[in-house]
Amino acid sequence: MGEMFGSRVRDSRSITADQALIHMIKVMMGTGMLSLPLAFKHSGLWLGLILLCCICLICIYCTRQLIFGQHYITFIKREQRMDYANVMRSAVELGPAWIRGHGYLFKQMVNINMFVAQFGFCCVYFVFMADNLKQFFDQTSNIHISQAGWIALLLIPISALCTIRELKALAPLAAIANFVYLIAVVIVLQDLFSDWQPWDQLPAFGSLESLPLFFGTVMFAFEGVAVVLPIENQMNEPIHFITPNGVLNTSCILVLLVYMTVGFFGFLRYGLDIKDTLTLNLPQTPFYQAIKIMFVLCILVSYPLQFYVPMERVEKWIKRKVVETKQEPMIYAIRFGGVVLTCAMAQLIPHLALFISLVGSVAGTSLTLVFPPLIELLCCYSRQELTKWVWIRNIGLMAFAMVGFTTGTYASMVQIVEAFGKSDV
Repeated sequence: MGEMFGSRVRDSRSITADQALIHMIKVMMGTGMLSLPLAFKHSGLWLGLILLCCICLICIYCTRQLIFGQHYITFIKREQRMDYANVMRSAVELGPAWIRGHGYLFKQMVNINMFVAQFGFCCVYFVFMADNLKQFFDQTSNIHISQAGWIALLLIPISALCTIRELKALAPLAAIANFVYLIAVVIVLQDLFSDWQPWDQLPAFGSLESLPLFFGTVMFAFEGVAVVLPIENQMNEPIHFITPNGVLNTSCILVLLVYMTVGFFGFLRYGLDIKDTLTLNLPQTPFYQAIKIMFVLCILVSYPLQFYVPMERVEKWIKRKVVETKQEPMIYAIRFGGVVLTCAMAQLIPHLALFISLVGSVAGTSLTLVFPPLIELLCCYSRQELTKWVWIRNIGLMAFAMVGFTTGTYASMVQIVEAFGKSDV
């Protein structure tokens, strides 16, 4: 442990454990958290509480597998840092002879899932903003525009923001947005404790058919797995990330407590009338209407941050493959095309809860629950520690993930097909 998690050389990007903790909490408290009360409607009040804890603990364990796998690989390769896709590739290349030649394929599988996840988040942002803007103007003015109309209008400011290619240029806006988002979340939490429905009038256990939707929504809420390694890779003392009271465990437990509060008390507050996101259930007063606009502005700033992850990889590829004179026009064309694509997908599936469940079931499950156990199996093979318990543990995790993936994806797609043609006016 001491050698694998030794101190790193400090540079301008290095962060402390406290800073890493703040970043971890920030990336996991996104729009998915506001849909957890609906997830509890799918699972039932008490079953949702139990399953949320279980899924969170499994996600923590799998993330620890990813971190340990990364440090084992960087230790034997004498490197200090490595991203998720290259950890996967290196693990495959350490495995049995029959799989070693497929490292590049597995690397691209991770990259594709990351692309799907990041673009999925962007599509969800479109629908989230459109839903809240529509409700705000419907209730406070004579302006009545359909959800599809709002999604199209949002294309203008988002396209403008996505022309910014440097994260440092977005940093001041992101800092303000984080502060505003925190205030808005606190206000929403305060509303959850203002009034409750009778406990015995809410289902304690949901139907088996709706549990996959619960799974997909929860997996979407734990959307921070793609940035776990980038955060850990910047730490001066990586050992503080993985210890029992370290950054990973502490941040996930704190976020779990917030998730449990939002999901449980959100469902208890609004009951079976809960909508796709908690903001749509807020009281129709000027104060709470303003909170919706605060959330919209925060998510508007968050969009280019999520968009940056896949675009950074695309730009690196363009700079390697395209002549210099054509690079800039191609980069901006692809950026605009990416925004239009997410806008078109949001128009195609304009149902926030179903979109969240679909993205969580597909990309969230693969990145969080499938690849880390596979990495541990391959690393244990390399160390000649592939015991029966290691096989049982990791095959069990991947089987759980595949059940969630298939049922969650199927249930989401069925609901999406059924929702087609419904008016959003």
